[in-house]
Amino acid sequence: MSPSAGTPARWLVVVEEAFVPADAGGRVESLNLLRAAAAAGVELTVVVPGVLDLPAQDAHRAALPAGTALHFVPRREGAAALLSPQPYVFASRPVPAALVAQLAADHDRTPWDAVVAVSFRSAPTALALARALRLPMLVRSYNIESDYFDALARSSSLPRSLMYRLEAAKLRRAERRLHADPTIVAFAEIGEKDAEARRRHTGRTVLFVPPFVGDRPIVGRPPVDTSATGREPVLLFLGSLDFANNIEGIRWFAQRIWPGVRDRTTGAGTPARFRVAGRRASPALVEELEAAGAEVLVDVPDVAPVLAGADVFLNPVLAGAGVNIKMVEAMAASLPVVSTSVGARGLPWRDGEHLLIADEERAFADAVSGLLADPASRDRLARAGRRFISEELDGGRQIDRLRAALAADTAR
Repeated sequence: MSPSAGTPARWLVVVEEAFVPADAGGRVESLNLLRAAAAAGVELTVVVPGVLDLPAQDAHRAALPAGTALHFVPRREGAAALLSPQPYVFASRPVPAALVAQLAADHDRTPWDAVVAVSFRSAPTALALARALRLPMLVRSYNIESDYFDALARSSSLPRSLMYRLEAAKLRRAERRLHADPTIVAFAEIGEKDAEARRRHTGRTVLFVPPFVGDRPIVGRPPVDTSATGREPVLLFLGSLDFANNIEGIRWFAQRIWPGVRDRTTGAGTPARFRVAGRRASPALVEELEAAGAEVLVDVPDVAPVLAGADVFLNPVLAGAGVNIKMVEAMAASLPVVSTSVGARGLPWRDGEHLLIADEERAFADAVSGLLADPASRDRLARAGRRFISEELDGGRQIDRLRAALAADTAR
């Protein structure tokens, strides 16, 4: 039985993948949600796919509060998952029978109140456990997965685009089944528009619950007048460098926008630096970006110093779905943000107040160059963004909303 907000709760949580190191948006969100739930008094048992070596398991345990129980299960990859009638994102996350038996025995001794899937991709695994334990289930989702793979197909060339379209078709069939399953009592979407879209597909409760900031402090810092200090201002892009949408966006900036920004700042006597940080970059991409004048940091162990060393945050993505977690991280770190409208989708922040939005090359270059030239404007934008994060993304209130959705089901 799901308790109401303010009373003790026990959740069995299934995450999508490894969340340590938290070096990508989904990993950041998973870790922050778990920490927020623990801080709100929820007792957690977490199922983590694909983490099998002991040092990585120890790192996951160390990242969560003492007393959090973790179960590590294998992923299924290769032809068996690719050729499955299920979507690959589901087929690659099987449910071991031994895990179901073990958790059923644990549930008999000390019952859980609910099962929570962190990301739609972990929903089938979580659903199998929820059915076996006869528990209500909530899905914390980042976007409509079939729409996301359609977007990947549109931004890719053959043969990859065909693979993405096939995955999107499989996902639409699977989504119809999950949207109608009575075990799932609620979906908690990370973005406003995705919540609206989900409501058109399901009769279940659909909440808009924005990203979790976690326990990293929302910092305030004075603006740096780089012209007075002699320090070169730093433009930063931070994101997974094996992700097609990020690669397309950062190439667009590096090839079409950065040369003009560099020339403008050099002419003004404060030449800017362009820094790219992220995980799993191919050697070819690193070489290409460095040739364009970027400093590339790959697989950094901690992104906090990278954020602290920047002056303006860039989000030049041209395609995609869901909320860009990296924008939330940047605003929490007191960085002014320049983004495309695609990159800024999902949260009710406003252009010109919390961030600058530009889709054309010249407009994006003007926004970046203007901020570099004006520390007061950078400070105003950083303060407004930081205030938005602190007011809109309160972890305790967000967890209470998830608990209330689960409690409402038991009250019906």
